[in-house]
Amino acid sequence: MTWALVDVENFYVSSERVFDPKLRGVPVLVLSNGDHCAIARSAEAKAFGVKMGAPVFKMRDLIKRHGFELRSSNYELYADMNRRFNAVISEFSDQIEIYSIDESWFRLPVLSDGLGDTTTALAVIAKIRRDTGLPTRIGLGPTRTLSKVANGLAKAGEKVFGGVIDLHDEELRKRLFKNWPVDEVWGIGRALTERLRPLGIRTTADLAAMDPHQARNVGTVVLERLVRELNEIGEDELQIEPEKRQATAVTRMFGEPVTTIEELREAMARRAARAAEKIREQGSVAGRLIGFAHGNGRKANASSAQRTCRLSPPTNDSRTIVKWASRMVDSMWEQGGVYTKCGVMLEDLCDAGREQTDLFAAVDTRGADLMSTMDALNKRFGKETVALGAMGIGARSFDTKRAMKSPAWTTRLAEVPVAR
Repeated sequence: MTWALVDVENFYVSSERVFDPKLRGVPVLVLSNGDHCAIARSAEAKAFGVKMGAPVFKMRDLIKRHGFELRSSNYELYADMNRRFNAVISEFSDQIEIYSIDESWFRLPVLSDGLGDTTTALAVIAKIRRDTGLPTRIGLGPTRTLSKVANGLAKAGEKVFGGVIDLHDEELRKRLFKNWPVDEVWGIGRALTERLRPLGIRTTADLAAMDPHQARNVGTVVLERLVRELNEIGEDELQIEPEKRQATAVTRMFGEPVTTIEELREAMARRAARAAEKIREQGSVAGRLIGFAHGNGRKANASSAQRTCRLSPPTNDSRTIVKWASRMVDSMWEQGGVYTKCGVMLEDLCDAGREQTDLFAAVDTRGADLMSTMDALNKRFGKETVALGAMGIGARSFDTKRAMKSPAWTTRLAEVPVAR
């Protein structure tokens, strides 16, 4: 079987462009929480030298002079677009591994001549474009690493290869590897690049020719496995289920400083509810809750505190987690304090149903069904369609600043675009 890696070009920007045609052909930046930094850049923005993570305040003149379009991050939209392009992939393969928000591996058969199925790969690209509007490219290879390298090469040579490169072709592989920098290989960071340089390893061809045992000495078993995969020796199992988190955190800066205990309780409740939702998504329960609230240490009246409690028995019920997070606020609050950020962390995660029970705790037999129903409704009709009263109602001043967020085009009925 062939490893195929599909990658969406500039995913956040492309998702925005699907529903807003005026963004096409102009420099676009998608911004981080709080609208502080660039976390996604269109090709036009990159051409102006905008770096990943560049602060917006340092680019004001550039943005104004060249007509940049700015958008706040719209994670609800991006998650739904991810679901949509993976649904298209599932029409061509029953083995899919979601690697990230904009990348997925899937399996295709090897053809009788030993090459990858580029015809089907091109059909996947066309179908994703037709059904979702997203531009993609695909790398094919006998191993994950080779498909990842092929994907990068397809990006660099899209006009020549049409968005698909197949590295089952050994001659093509040798030819392309000679000019592909080693730091472009998946898993080779800056520090490892510097360790490889004195050994004369500057290209992917050099790395592929490296002795695997020497690779282990230089970069542990991780680099050894990478070298072997560049030579078609790799794991064949598809890891469809991602590895579960051992802990999770939800932290956010406030859009405006918080100066009342009621606002801080609501802000903490929202973060606690989201953290509980995240561990339910992977079927886990938490045995430990940490809550914190911080102020800006450079300003007067800035306060900072943290509290921890055990959850016994371990739980993923939003009601319980929000209740204890709210009690932490009562303990942390300082009269006259000014807070700019709060968050919760859930630790000691284990699979639901395998947790250590509490002999003296009351058993809520309906809690799991209630949470499952709430999650299903929110997934279908949009975030916080059903929410706990402790979270407050509607937008609040402390919500993370996202002043330039596009509508929830695909997940909220009231925001679906209407043709006139």
